[in-house]
Amino acid sequence: MNNQVQAQENINPQVQSDIEKLNDINKKQEKRIHALEVKALQLTNLYFVSQGVILSTSSSARSITCHHWWIPFVLSLLAAILNLVAFFFTMRNILSYREQLDQNLEDLCSMRTYRVTRAEVNLVKPGELLHQQDGDQGGPRRQRPDPFKKWKRRVLSYASIGLSLGFSGVVLYGCHAILCHQRSNHEC
Repeated sequence: MNNQVQAQENINPQVQSDIEKLNDINKKQEKRIHALEVKALQLTNLYFVSQGVILSTSSSARSITCHHWWIPFVLSLLAAILNLVAFFFTMRNILSYREQLDQNLEDLCSMRTYRVTRAEVNLVKPGELLHQQDGDQGGPRRQRPDPFKKWKRRVLSYASIGLSLGFSGVVLYGCHAILCHQRSNHEC
């Protein structure tokens, strides 16, 4: 605790103010990300429930014949399109906000370590020198977030979108198969 007090005493007041502001921004960003993750989960749950209702109604309805298979198909397709578009944009926002938060955390670390203001950090691109002087190639650099975390996050997001597309295809096929194949086998 004593070291933290000494470290804060040695920091320029402008740097300390910028660190506190960036901490507040990061907290707000984490809340945004959490809200978007909840929204993505709700969209997924809503989608599964709506597809389940369409499939169960199709399989139990005696008045819908194979000739009218397109009615539940179109309902399922509309639900799939609307949900997948909303899910895609939600995931895109989550990825964008996570990447911004990762960069903010790296900048926060640089600000604390090298005692620089946010404006000084933002003057350079990630990976470049923070205090570049003529011909100087050494010294502290603005850190980039971990590229593996970014890659892994994107792969998992796109995989979840791909799985949702695959599930949509199965459900769409099921709308036709339940009404035409299952009933025609029982009528024989």
